[in-house]
Amino acid sequence: MEIGLFYAYQLPDTTPSEGFEWDLQTARWADGYGLTEAWFSEHYTVGYERWCSPELQIAAVARETTSLRLGTGANLIPYHHPVALAYRLMMLDHMTKGRLMVGFGAGGFSTDAHLFGTQMPAQNHEMLEEGQQLIRQIWANEGEALKVAGKHFSVDIPALEQPLHLGSHWRPYQPGGPRVAVAGFTPASSTIREGGARGDIPMSIAFTNEYLASHWAAYCEGAARTGVTPNREDWRIVRDVVVADTDEAAWELAYSEPYRRVYEEWVIPHNMPMLLKMMPGVRPEDITFEAFSQGWIVGSPETVTEALVAEQQLTGGFGKLLVHNMDFHREPDGYRRHLELLGTVVAPAVTERTAALFAAK
Repeated sequence: MEIGLFYAYQLPDTTPSEGFEWDLQTARWADGYGLTEAWFSEHYTVGYERWCSPELQIAAVARETTSLRLGTGANLIPYHHPVALAYRLMMLDHMTKGRLMVGFGAGGFSTDAHLFGTQMPAQNHEMLEEGQQLIRQIWANEGEALKVAGKHFSVDIPALEQPLHLGSHWRPYQPGGPRVAVAGFTPASSTIREGGARGDIPMSIAFTNEYLASHWAAYCEGAARTGVTPNREDWRIVRDVVVADTDEAAWELAYSEPYRRVYEEWVIPHNMPMLLKMMPGVRPEDITFEAFSQGWIVGSPETVTEALVAEQQLTGGFGKLLVHNMDFHREPDGYRRHLELLGTVVAPAVTERTAALFAAK
């Protein structure tokens, strides 16, 4: 099992310049400690998830790291023209020499939709499906003229004219373009199922453990429709994992201000309707930070390894764990050690313990 980072949260009173430097530092640490990838989110009107251009972050991080794979998590297609996005991502694929992965999303915040004048959810989902198909067509283009007229987006690329190199001259660094990821939040996610049909990377956002196995079943169901062979090594699971040298130190880190503030001030109140739907019978007042964090994996390297091995067995096996990057720029030492232990101790230990599980699959 490999471990990477998912960059979404930052405290709103951290200045963007401070936050950007912190993200660069954690990416450098991650690369040095053997973590394997980093994904960067995109939002526009969300103070706790402020970054609005994963491409810019990836361009910067690519110059500071050597082996870290880098993903957009996700480009929100309704808020771009997909032709411009397709070309930017081809350029970024070359700048990273093929380390790029991309996620495409519809956007989940009504304030972002308000900013761009789109209607959620129907219009945004239409724009997502139409836009991502267009991007894939552009990436697959070999120089021929391409004209597509859609409901929301159109493209008219002239054929490549030689010897002047006018027209359709751009190609991705990776043949056919970067791998595309799709994210699922709900049991038996239809988004994950459709991603399986295309052979995309499945990414599960693990608010709770119970539905993770249903995501893999949905992915396989979609893959079977089109003859795609699923590979569990592709499956990413995003969840909170906190590690320190002892269980006590890990819980101290997990209960420190950056985690507590993000969850108490933002994640829990914003997601309360979804959390109540996912946990029938639970009252809103029962979903406290302390109660919510009991679903995390927290502890010493030994404790965390045992918990992750158990989760691998529960789900049938997943190839990549993505841990939320958190805003510890004011007190970095404990968080740096957390990343070091994840990369140098936990990931190798879980890989060794689960080798038979993956061999059997």
